[in-house]
Amino acid sequence: MTNIVSCLVANLAVMHHGHPAHSRLAIPLRHTSLSRYDRNGFGHLPHVIDAMAALGLVVKHPAHIKKRRTGIEATGSLLDALLSGTVAEVGRAEGEETIWLTARMGRDGVGRKLPYQLVDYVDTPEACALRREMEEINTFLATQRIELQGQPQAGFKLTRRFLLRNIGDPHAFNLHGRLYGGFWESLPKRLRADLRINGEPIADLDFASMFPRLAYARVGAEPPEGDLYAIRGLEECRAGVKAGFAAMLSSSNEMTRLPSGVKGALPVGWTGRRLAEAIGEKHPALVPLFGKDIAMDLMFTESCILVAVLLRLARMGIAALPMHDGVMVAASKSAVVKSAMERIALHSTGSQVPVVMKL
Repeated sequence: MTNIVSCLVANLAVMHHGHPAHSRLAIPLRHTSLSRYDRNGFGHLPHVIDAMAALGLVVKHPAHIKKRRTGIEATGSLLDALLSGTVAEVGRAEGEETIWLTARMGRDGVGRKLPYQLVDYVDTPEACALRREMEEINTFLATQRIELQGQPQAGFKLTRRFLLRNIGDPHAFNLHGRLYGGFWESLPKRLRADLRINGEPIADLDFASMFPRLAYARVGAEPPEGDLYAIRGLEECRAGVKAGFAAMLSSSNEMTRLPSGVKGALPVGWTGRRLAEAIGEKHPALVPLFGKDIAMDLMFTESCILVAVLLRLARMGIAALPMHDGVMVAASKSAVVKSAMERIALHSTGSQVPVVMKL
């Protein structure tokens, strides 16, 4: 019971300190068999939560995230205690699975995507090797001093998440593969300047136009000079073009309608077909990839490059906080890190992938 209470309190502390917009901690309370993603010894979790609610320590809310998880939040004396302290002493429990495999579950009767399902795979030599890489990265980062606004942060553990296109596909680790679990990934850009790595301000290094460059490498063609997201008529709408480009690589069909997240970022009058034609005109060599659901393959290549960068830097004694297509490092290390990133990308893709520092 003590482990359950301490785990709940630790998670509530992190939520109430670092995620003011998220007022509830999602807790799965369904009675299902344990998988590699579950922690042993938590069979009494529902009873502990009910007891804490009865004591006025937490508020329990009905399942709310896609109707699968109960939400709780601290209240009363527990909330006061949590807010008066820090999260510096909150660590991670041992034995957490760092190699995730999920599967697409299709769509429901009205066409909405169903939540991905975790796959309880059997270990293979490949899975074990991937896990050892993550262990090396996590073990090194745990020795580094990473602070936000002068305060040490709660312990974290990076996980690498792979995907199956269909639940019935053979288990494999060759799609997606991006890294998650770092508190900095959801950090608003305005707060990144407040990050410190071993006491130093950070440099935010990005692979420039990573997705289109990986797509060019896949078809064996050279990308044009300049900004690959610069489309005639949309020079002031780079974010919308970037999102539309990603949607065209992610879809299994020709894009005739703009996704909601893209439509609002483009001028009135632009349609999915018009955007597809404009991007195709800019990048004719990539037209065969559009509508072929190739994005997960490109993400896998991207993630392999990033993991290789993190391992190289760790062995050089350089802490790097990964984003999907770049890293944040101590400013004094930016030149050596930039060089390492470009060398590894060239070795992995056979093409130049320039690295830029974000402002």
